[in-house]
Amino acid sequence: MSNPLVEVKDLKKHFSLGKGPFAKKNGRVVKAVDGVTFQINSGECFGLVGESGSGKSTTGRCILNLIRPTSGKVYFDGKPIFDSEEGVALNRREMLPLRKDMQIIFQDPYASLDPRMTVGEIVEEGIKKHGIAQGKQASELACDFLELCGLERATAKRYPSEFSGGQKQRIGIARALALSPRFVVADEPLSALDVSIQSQVLNLMSELKEKLNLTYLYISHDLKTVEYFCDKVGVLYLGTLMETGTTEETMTNPLHPYTKALFSAVPPDDPTAEDNTERIKLIGEIPSATNMPSGCKFHTRCPYATDKCAQQEPMLVCTGGSHFVACHRWNEIKDL
Repeated sequence: MSNPLVEVKDLKKHFSLGKGPFAKKNGRVVKAVDGVTFQINSGECFGLVGESGSGKSTTGRCILNLIRPTSGKVYFDGKPIFDSEEGVALNRREMLPLRKDMQIIFQDPYASLDPRMTVGEIVEEGIKKHGIAQGKQASELACDFLELCGLERATAKRYPSEFSGGQKQRIGIARALALSPRFVVADEPLSALDVSIQSQVLNLMSELKEKLNLTYLYISHDLKTVEYFCDKVGVLYLGTLMETGTTEETMTNPLHPYTKALFSAVPPDDPTAEDNTERIKLIGEIPSATNMPSGCKFHTRCPYATDKCAQQEPMLVCTGGSHFVACHRWNEIKDL
């Protein structure tokens, strides 16, 4: 079995509230990511899903070292980017060689492109920074990637404000791919786009995955696109991984009560067809990330919770193959 390209183990990112020297002493922290573990093999697309505020984007940024983790381990191609046990934390200069291999497609194409730069300058910037090409050769290479992403070469001479949201996201994809990365974090790349063009961008990402042998971490609220695009999926709740496995087995046979509720909300492909899916309505509000519940973080909203759930936090356990779930009662409720 080959080694994973990306390996995340017990990753935590806690943000202290307040400012100044006493911020950490007041004890109030937001546990944005709280002990996440998963791995992504080369050529795979791993989907990360969950409600807003579950820690999806923070996880992606910690993997890329855009945000420094609090503790845990992040390894890329067997080499440590961050390892709190070994005292490894690559700084900005040490990360530079890895930036060619690890890129990000941002959520908002309107805010992620510098309006003062031409499209060509935006895509060329990384090419020149990493010494891949300079001058006319860099410009030609930038045009090649714009063309690969379905844009005309003349696009390079224009400014971002002249393009639609879908076209801007294609520019963002071209910028990310211009360095020929091996791993790309796609942070909700469709959420700011019209429904009519979401499928075009998703199909483009899928084609480029096959053509360039890309590995993705795909962060999304849209479970239908995850089902279509991803090989594996992880379900986050309050910064903790509730369930993970292949997309097919996790979506057809969810084991965690939160996963069951999340997937039951997915509308049918055909809105006119009879839908016999039982909708699971969760009770209560999502707890505050500054005041986490004891035991299982989901027990305050779980219809199957017991005293044990409130007292003891469940660990991720293998239920067969590559399917893992963090629930004390998964075997009792799997057929409910």
